[in-house]
Amino acid sequence: MILIIGGGFLVTGDFFKESPQICFLEPLEKTSIDLYYSCEDFDEENPLKLTKIDQDELVLLSLELINEDREKYNSPLVELGTSSTAQEHAEELLNICKTSYWSNNGMKPYMRYSADGGEGAINENIAVIGTPEIQKYWTQENLKQILAWNQHNMVERDEVNEFRHSMNVLHDDHNYVNVGIAWSNFCVTIVHQFEDRYVEWKQKPILTLNKEFILAGQVNFNATIEQIDIFYDPIPMPLSDQELMSSPPLYGFGHICSHLMCSDGSLPVATVLPHSDSNLTPDVLEGILNQNNPANSENIPLFVAHKWEITHGEDFTTFSIEEDLERLLNLTGKGVYTVLVWASPADNPSDGMVLTTISIFFL
Repeated sequence: MILIIGGGFLVTGDFFKESPQICFLEPLEKTSIDLYYSCEDFDEENPLKLTKIDQDELVLLSLELINEDREKYNSPLVELGTSSTAQEHAEELLNICKTSYWSNNGMKPYMRYSADGGEGAINENIAVIGTPEIQKYWTQENLKQILAWNQHNMVERDEVNEFRHSMNVLHDDHNYVNVGIAWSNFCVTIVHQFEDRYVEWKQKPILTLNKEFILAGQVNFNATIEQIDIFYDPIPMPLSDQELMSSPPLYGFGHICSHLMCSDGSLPVATVLPHSDSNLTPDVLEGILNQNNPANSENIPLFVAHKWEITHGEDFTTFSIEEDLERLLNLTGKGVYTVLVWASPADNPSDGMVLTTISIFFL
């Protein structure tokens, strides 16, 4: 297989017209400060042949590196997940050689995961190594070194990201990780989609034509379902390469976080609560909570579910929840509604966790 020069948007650029070069990664330790390349003129008469690269080996190495860090910091080990969305996004990012949590179809990570049939909660880390200015010649050993270097940076040197990557890698609730690794003549992209999968679904969250919100299933440990937060995003629209390249370095739930600007202050457009007062109907209790609730300083609309059935076992919890969301849907309209189910394990009630980041495409 012959190495193709100019694969991408630099074919007609001035950079390669004068003295086309090919660059090789210098030996890289995981603790190295940066990557360095040695370059030489490209011999068009005797082009280099691409070395064979085993992607499966790279994915397994990435899993091994993640679990080494999790073991080091006393977090449970994770298994390799089955979702293809991490790999698909890694390949998509080769077009821009720059980090973006958005896809060119406008979707954020939790939307991609949900559209692919995801059943739990996810949080994503992305790294893009390399630039489009110089062409590079990768080998299996190069890529293994880059994976180790990137993993070390994510966990130990993540100050610029306020250690968000590190906390994601080491979070106790993760039990799976979906790994995406892709490379071109210019850059390497790495996507780690950490997954919390604890629910066996009888009915994944849906919105019916009658605007009923329904979900039912079984959590594989004894837990209390505390509440359900619902976030709203407008219908995703296609994004240009330039829009992807200028997108924020982080993402969040809901409309307050877009490809133009994103903050950590995302708020749900609704919270669904259990019916906690048998002396009042759900509608009456709902009205009281929305009228006079000092704890709800953000004025998030509160809904009291007309069905909230929970059954506890020693090592499981079944649930069946239904609520009429017509009031919400008439206000916000069509879009993407992302469901975060909050639960507390019975053996550690203070340790709240999110069971789902499942998006409903209400179009």
